[in-house]
Amino acid sequence: MIHIRKHGNCYHLCTGKRYSENNDWIIFYFRKHFELTYSVCGYFDNRPEINISLFFFMLTIKLPFRNKWKDECDAPTWGIAYHNETFWIYKGGKGNMGGGNKWWTAYAPWSWQWIRTSNLRNDGEWEHEHKGDRKDFYDDKWEEIIWSETYPYTYILKSGEVQNRLATVKVTEREWRWHWFKWLSLIKRVRKTINIDFNDEVGEQAGSWKGGCTGCGYDMKHGELPEQTLRRMEKERKF
Repeated sequence: MIHIRKHGNCYHLCTGKRYSENNDWIIFYFRKHFELTYSVCGYFDNRPEINISLFFFMLTIKLPFRNKWKDECDAPTWGIAYHNETFWIYKGGKGNMGGGNKWWTAYAPWSWQWIRTSNLRNDGEWEHEHKGDRKDFYDDKWEEIIWSETYPYTYILKSGEVQNRLATVKVTEREWRWHWFKWLSLIKRVRKTINIDFNDEVGEQAGSWKGGCTGCGYDMKHGELPEQTLRRMEKERKF
C-alpha cells in the first residue's frame, strides 16, 4: 500500500500500514535552493538517496536498497549545490565518524561580504573596525570612548506582571558589499542597530532554568534616535 502523508511542510510518499521515518521513499517540500546530489545513505537511514532542488522545491528520492551505512548523520555526498550565496561542490567524505562529508565552496560574486562595524563614540564620530583592523569593543578601554546611555525599560508579561528594568543602549552600524565589488561603494547594505544590555533578565522565562533575555539588538529606522528605537522595541518585541 502507498500513502502520501504531510508532515509539517513536507510531503512523504511511503509504504506500509503505518507512516514512519523509515518507510518514506519520496519526500517533497518547498525550498529556495539549488541542489543535485547523491548520498550513500540518508539521515540515520541506510538507503542511498538522490536530492533534487530547483530553487522552488526540494525532492528527495530514496533508492530501493540498503547498504552498510548505519547510524549516519553526515553521509558521503557527491554533487553540486547553490545556497547561502555560495556555490558548493560535494566531494564524498567518510561519514560522521571519519570527518564528515567533504566539499569545496566559492562565494558568489553578488554575495554580501562584511566590510566594517562602526560604533558611535561620545564625541559623535564613529569608531570603525575593518578586516585588517579588528577591535575588541568589549575591552574595558572602550568604556570611556563608546557612547552609551541608560534608560528605564518596562516589559509586561502575559500574566500582567510588570518587569521594570534598566536598559543600557549603544549604537552600531554595519556595512556589507558584493564580494567581487567591494571597491564599489554604490552597491552596499548598511544596517544600524541599538545594542541593549539589561540589568536583569527580561521576558516570560526570567528566573527560570531557561533564563530570560539579558541583551539584544534592534534595527533603527531612518531618522530615529536611539531612545526612540528603544521605545518602539518596548511596544513591539516579545521575549
